[in-house]
Parts: sequence; C-alpha cells; structure tokens
Amino acid sequence: MKNLIVKLLMLGLFYLLSSCDSADLWVDGQYVAHWVDTEDNISINRIVGEGIAVGRVDAKVVALGSDKKYVVAKRVDIKTGEISYFYIEKPKDNDYLNQDEITQGPFSEKDYLDLKSKLELPDFNKNFD
Repeated sequence: MKNLIVKLLMLGLFYLLSSCDSADLWVDGQYVAHWVDTEDNISINRIVGEGIAVGRVDAKVVALGSDKKYVVAKRVDIKTGEISYFYIEKPKDNDYLNQDEITQGPFSEKDYLDLKSKLELPDFNKNFD
C-alpha cells in the first residue's frame, strides 16, 4: 500500500512539473537544481524516473555544491529572507524517502560551518545570486 501511495504521489509530481515552465540549472547524477515558473524559484530535487523527481531542498536555493558523498545547499526563505543551510548524504538517499527523512537542516551558518568541518562537506561551487 505504501509503495502504491508513493508511486501515485510521484506520478502527480511528474504531471505538476511537466505542466510548468522549468529549466535545469545544475545536475549531479540523480540530483538536479531547477527553477519552476520563475528564476527565483530554484529547488533541489532527486530524479527517481523519467521526468519524475522528488523534493530535497525547497526554494529559494542560492548556492549549492556536491561531491561523491554529499549535496549541500544554501537557501533563502522566500517569506522571511532568513538564510539557512542543508546537506544530503547521497549514499543514504533512495527513491522512497521523503524530503524530511533525508535532507538535514535547516542549520544556522555557525552550525553549518561546524558540520562542514566535522563531516568534510564540499564547498559551494554553484551560485544563483
């Protein structure tokens, strides 16, 4: 039953994404950053099938980076302007996890810098400012 629900949600997401104007700005394996509707609406998603993706970091992503183990993102909250940081451990991610089950964050800049040092997170190498 859970697999059926997940598949129906992914199918719905596919139709939603395919009906909107969008553009891929960055791709790393199964991860993609793209904007939907407006260029300020950049999010990070995980591709789970042809034309199907699940959310990993919501808009407005302003910087990101990756290596073999991690995807990292800097995000500005569209409503409040607050800056926060996130990371995803790629080897632990899979098609059936929800965003809140795999994406770590939000973190303050101080906490993120501590984690960056401890976990050896990659630098941001793509900026959307």
